[in-house]
Amino acid sequence: MKIHFFLLCLAGIFCIELHAQNRLQYDIKIKSTNAAVITPKLKMGTDVRPDGESLSYTGNYLLRNGKPWFPIMGEFNYERYQAQQWEQEILAMKAGGVEVISSYVIWIFHEKQKGVFDWSGNNDLRRFLALCKKHGMYVWIRIGPWVHAEIKNGGFPDWLMAEKIKLRTDDPAYLNYADRFFKQEAKQCEGYYFKDGGPIIGAQLENELNFKNAPEYEHMKALKRMAIQDGIDVPYYSGFAPGPDNQDEFLYTLGSYPDSPWNTTTKAFIKPVYFIRPLKADDDIGSDLLGKVDANVRNNYPLISAELGAGMQKTYHRRVDVSATDVAANIFTKLAAGLNGFGYFMFHGGMTPLNWANNNGFQESRVSNYPNDMPLLNYDFQAPLGAMGIPAPSFSELKLLNLFAQDYGSKLAETRPYFTTKLKSSMFSTDTVQASARTKNGAGFIFLSNYQRLVALPAIKNFQLDLNDGSKSEMIPARPITFPANHYVIWPYKLDMQGALLKYATVQPLAILNNGTTKTFVFFRDSIAPEMVFDNTTIKKVSALKGCLWDAKNGVITSDKKQDDFYFEMVNKAGETVKVLVIKRNRALQAYKINYNNGKEALIFTKALLRQQANNQWSVEAASKDGKIEVETYPGTVILVKSISNTASCKKVNAGSIFNSFIISEPITNKPSVSYSRTVDGNTRAARLFKDSILNVFKKSKQFNPLQPGPLYLPTFHSLPNQQLYQSKYNCERSAGVIDWEVTVHYDGDVLTIYQNNKLLYDQFNYNGICKYRLNYLVKNTAAPVLLQIVPAEKQYDIYWGSLEKTLNDQLTAKIKSIDIVPVYRYGFSIKRND
Repeated sequence: MKIHFFLLCLAGIFCIELHAQNRLQYDIKIKSTNAAVITPKLKMGTDVRPDGESLSYTGNYLLRNGKPWFPIMGEFNYERYQAQQWEQEILAMKAGGVEVISSYVIWIFHEKQKGVFDWSGNNDLRRFLALCKKHGMYVWIRIGPWVHAEIKNGGFPDWLMAEKIKLRTDDPAYLNYADRFFKQEAKQCEGYYFKDGGPIIGAQLENELNFKNAPEYEHMKALKRMAIQDGIDVPYYSGFAPGPDNQDEFLYTLGSYPDSPWNTTTKAFIKPVYFIRPLKADDDIGSDLLGKVDANVRNNYPLISAELGAGMQKTYHRRVDVSATDVAANIFTKLAAGLNGFGYFMFHGGMTPLNWANNNGFQESRVSNYPNDMPLLNYDFQAPLGAMGIPAPSFSELKLLNLFAQDYGSKLAETRPYFTTKLKSSMFSTDTVQASARTKNGAGFIFLSNYQRLVALPAIKNFQLDLNDGSKSEMIPARPITFPANHYVIWPYKLDMQGALLKYATVQPLAILNNGTTKTFVFFRDSIAPEMVFDNTTIKKVSALKGCLWDAKNGVITSDKKQDDFYFEMVNKAGETVKVLVIKRNRALQAYKINYNNGKEALIFTKALLRQQANNQWSVEAASKDGKIEVETYPGTVILVKSISNTASCKKVNAGSIFNSFIISEPITNKPSVSYSRTVDGNTRAARLFKDSILNVFKKSKQFNPLQPGPLYLPTFHSLPNQQLYQSKYNCERSAGVIDWEVTVHYDGDVLTIYQNNKLLYDQFNYNGICKYRLNYLVKNTAAPVLLQIVPAEKQYDIYWGSLEKTLNDQLTAKIKSIDIVPVYRYGFSIKRND
């Protein structure tokens, strides 16, 4: 009996210890006070504008006008987009939350011939800078000389490659050519530097050049000296590569991508970038050229980024298909780890110019001795705004993070990250919610993730987080919940809401509307039951409840409906009204924050792309079969939407207690049509000879792999063996409100190329069976037929097919399954108060 009792005790102790060990993964020890931030002395440029605006830095974050600043930067290569469309795309990026546009200045585009520079048309950097200034966008130029950018020679001109000099070193001949290019860049930027009241706030020197060792560091310093001497004087100089621990010349910027299409593997590549742990860069960036790189983050420099993958470029051997969640969850984990600035690459895709002097194009390829083959034209990057400005789902997903960073970034920047006692170690672990807390003086934000790309994670039952500040522990939420599968969230923790203290909430902060002395705190809810727990001692009254319940005793707000919006108001101890709006996640994805009527703030909800065109004037743009675009407003009771398009009408269709809804449309609906038919080129011998001629060129490269043949086409049309050709015709007549037509091709095959008059218009390595393009953007004559060429994959090919793996047999038989065409409408409207 005693032995039995003893064994039961041992078993009980073992279970208690096992439970304690399992609980460690959800324990976070935070500090009630933060250590002082140490600011290094770095050699930066002029950091004050004529109007007094200033930019600076600390050892953790950037400063604007002496206050913490969380910059939101997005890459847009101006040379890869039609100059006449730049303005609308800058406005689209701004609408998505971007406030800094970064761009490579790609040498090979500007000096194709030695000593002959081209800054015209799509190369007109000066015009691009003027448009950024016009619309209040900062610019961070990446001046090279070497930039990579998936361009042959890393952007070096062919003539430079032929020179017998040591590139990317302090070889005097190389520095002379680089300096000549810098002088040209500096001339284009004259008058547009921050010190002149212009938009240029930063300059990145070189790219992916590891400068940890003395020769490379000295070279980076030499480049910087030349740039400054040539007139490139900016508040921030940066590098994108590892360097010495205590150097004083450059800001470090980090990067992270959801996949690595440059990696040589043709298997699914599951990356650890989705771990929540102390901040690190992605050590696989540039591994095709550099191998694994030093991913450590130097904590005495601002924790900012330059290349957070906002999408993913396809290479011939890796057909990576990333979802909006793949993209956002990777960036979320960096935020959870302490990142203090977004740098999206690419935020806007484009098209690499064709090289008519060299049939193999300007893009990176194995012909140019790179390990990867890119399409000749397509640099869509699956970006939030694609190669022709078509918004992807990631545009809305990242806007959630950007809206949060715009209103909470300055608060977030001053926090420190704290992590669970036990960190997740396996990417295949199915029993752990990853967690961190970023706090300052015991208050901040909680980050939770149950997401790993390419791994199906289950929901986690009985989840609670234990936050311990050294004096007491707090369980969040108060009762255990089931944390959803493949999910990530940001929860507020001890958030000061204009004097009312929110102890924690299971809804996510989105934005703050400032209207005079009244603030509206906007949150969004998901599949987790919403609970907002307040400190009762900071609130006088709660009222105006719509769709929610107030537990006055415990200070808790809950929803009275599942998956619905709700609203309430509080009065703080000072007698001020605080408004709170909680919306569904689907509605949050449609949210835009606007400023109207000289400082009033509101929200617009629409599935369309919203741009602010002028003061109190906006436009909405969307592909729509019936020409109707819906716009919702908050606060609904005081905002009136009015069409300013010549013929479009705007009708109020719903006047709710929280939102008003309007439909903008044209009286006449545009009805385009498309037809397509298979056509045959019977000259099979010429097709074989052409393919052989391409392969003979490819085989000269040391990188050639016959099981990954690459893009077997040129800027001009040629038939290929086993091809399927389709002639498509479009019946598109202009009508009011229509700016273009969006074409969607569903197809099977390896590579799709599109031609008109034998000239290549667009190309795509198949990665999801869908090709979208804007017809008017691609072709000058929409009435002329367009030829689509599809070549099939071959069974022996060694390719990572990603989401197409399940239908691989279909890709062995090239065919078009359908072509659809929808008009793209753009309507202008104004907003005014309806008091």
